[in-house]
Amino acid sequence: MKMVKGWGLNILTQLKNKKALFILLIPAIVLAGGTGFWLQTQSAAKSSAVQYEQARVQKGDIIVGLDSDGSIEFSKVILRFGVKGTIADVLVNEGDEVKKGQIIAKLDDRDYQDQYQLALAKLQEAREDNVTSLLDSELKLQNAAAELESLRDEYQEMEAIPDAYSASELKLKKLELDNKEKEYQNLQQKYELQKAQGLDQNELEVKMAKEDLEDTILYAPVSGVVLDLANKAGESLTDEDDFATIHENNKINAVTEVIEYDISQIKVGQKVYVMVEAIPDTKFTGEVSKINALPSEDSSGLVNYTVEINIKDPGAELKDGMTCAVSFVIKEAKDCLIIPYQAVKMVNGKQVVTVVDEEGRSVERQIKTGFTDGASVEVLEGLKVNETVIYQKSR
Repeated sequence: MKMVKGWGLNILTQLKNKKALFILLIPAIVLAGGTGFWLQTQSAAKSSAVQYEQARVQKGDIIVGLDSDGSIEFSKVILRFGVKGTIADVLVNEGDEVKKGQIIAKLDDRDYQDQYQLALAKLQEAREDNVTSLLDSELKLQNAAAELESLRDEYQEMEAIPDAYSASELKLKKLELDNKEKEYQNLQQKYELQKAQGLDQNELEVKMAKEDLEDTILYAPVSGVVLDLANKAGESLTDEDDFATIHENNKINAVTEVIEYDISQIKVGQKVYVMVEAIPDTKFTGEVSKINALPSEDSSGLVNYTVEINIKDPGAELKDGMTCAVSFVIKEAKDCLIIPYQAVKMVNGKQVVTVVDEEGRSVERQIKTGFTDGASVEVLEGLKVNETVIYQKSR
């Protein structure tokens, strides 16, 4: 009996303790759950709160264009001597400005002087021989003419008294006359041909020797700046060796490849902006000067067309081969009032923005907009430069 009674008392005590613990846990769980719910609600409230941005009304340009990568290319003229030889004198240095027709360098011309004088001597000798030959041919032609005239007279006399001559004699005389006429005609043709031919070969040799002599002097074919000189005085070269490079008339181009799907939007004379990576603070202006009609295909199989842009007022900082980005202007609004496109909202069919007034209050104001590129919009009426607009931040 004692044992059973003790065991029952222990069981009762344990049940009472567990009940007390359960009663204490319930408020704690409720409190923790309530706290978590409150924190979640506050977080949701904060995340759902509208956030705003502000922007000043500024003056600037809005451009819609077609962008492409390219490189800077100088308009270069490569100079070569027309003949081979040894450089006698170089009259310019790299970096010098030269005018069209200015002498750049000279070759040692002594051999070419000798060849020219020899050709002249041969021409003079040929002229003298030609005069002698023509005189000889002319004399032969005159003698043949006289003989022909004499035979004509003889034949006419024989025809006048046919009874004095036999038929065979008349026939032989007529044959002799015909042969003499043919001989005369041949001599005459030979004489005329000799006169017409003149001294073409000898004169051609003189002309070629003179041109070779003139080619020992290298002239600038255009005005510009000397970019490179390949040789020095005393060095030898051939007529296939490049000697000098001239940057023609300070012409600088930007060259880019335009994919076939966009080439229809590019026209000769179209305005282009050029930005050079090495000169990030300067935007150069140019226009399309050439669109290559022949396509080029890259390794991916895309068809492109080479487009050249003539840069206006390029400046000395531009260098040949620089990497650049070009923007072909499709449409633009220059020096206009600009605000973010998101700042404009429609209220009852009217364009409205929220402006911060002088007292710091937010007021709505009706405006009129113009051109936009999707990020900025041109303001035609309703705002002034440096005013502040506020708008809901996009998520």
